[in-house]
Amino acid sequence: MIIRKCIWLVLITAGLATRTLCAQQTPANPKPTIGVNAAGKVSAKPDVAIVFLSVRSTSPLAADALDQNNKKVQDVKARLTSLGYKDEQVKFTGNRFAPSGSGILYPGGQRPTGFDVYNNFYVYLDPGLLNDIAQFNARVSTLLDEISKAGAAPNNMPISSMSMGGASIVAFAVKNPAPFEKQAMLQALEKARSDADEIAAHMKVQITGIESTSTTSTGRAAVIVDMQASPLDDVPYQYFSSSMDEVPIRVSVNVRYTFK
Repeated sequence: MIIRKCIWLVLITAGLATRTLCAQQTPANPKPTIGVNAAGKVSAKPDVAIVFLSVRSTSPLAADALDQNNKKVQDVKARLTSLGYKDEQVKFTGNRFAPSGSGILYPGGQRPTGFDVYNNFYVYLDPGLLNDIAQFNARVSTLLDEISKAGAAPNNMPISSMSMGGASIVAFAVKNPAPFEKQAMLQALEKARSDADEIAAHMKVQITGIESTSTTSTGRAAVIVDMQASPLDDVPYQYFSSSMDEVPIRVSVNVRYTFK
């Protein structure tokens, strides 16, 4: 027979959802345990700024759309060079194809009336600009105005996430999140122990140790985008924000405590 004791604890605090705290004893595990889930959050100052852009061409024939798009890509590269951007600051993902127009494409069904060829690209801005918001905004505005003359436009899959504060084609990231992840994990562990002590007090028992611990970081996977491939897929960073002031780094822990 499984003996299970649970207390539902609802905390209305920033970044912390409703949690279930359970004490459980099973024949397979003779030691009674209290399982606790808790989360920690740390705000890091971004040191990376990325603008998400795209070059897109449409034509009844895929070959024509490809030719048009390749020319636009070369024009955009030339325009970026004239603006002073170096090769390491710009990354193109390569051409991608998609049906367009009013036709529906499916086996045995109607053919598309045209084709889109698009090439996403990302521009990494000078990190020094992050210290001056006016200068940063001016640089982004100039970039968008100039590349639009060469046939480019903002990525049509804007990044959007609750943790980022809204949709944006400009994202901020952290190069080395490890120290902040550690802070968030320690914060979460402190919350977990506090919650475990509370449930133990209700049960009139005493915690004797930790049986197991697991952690989960909330980063790239939490970003919500269009059902197509995420514009973040080709960017080598884990945490993003649309805020120039902070990049939220969250770590969740699941701790199982033994008690007597």
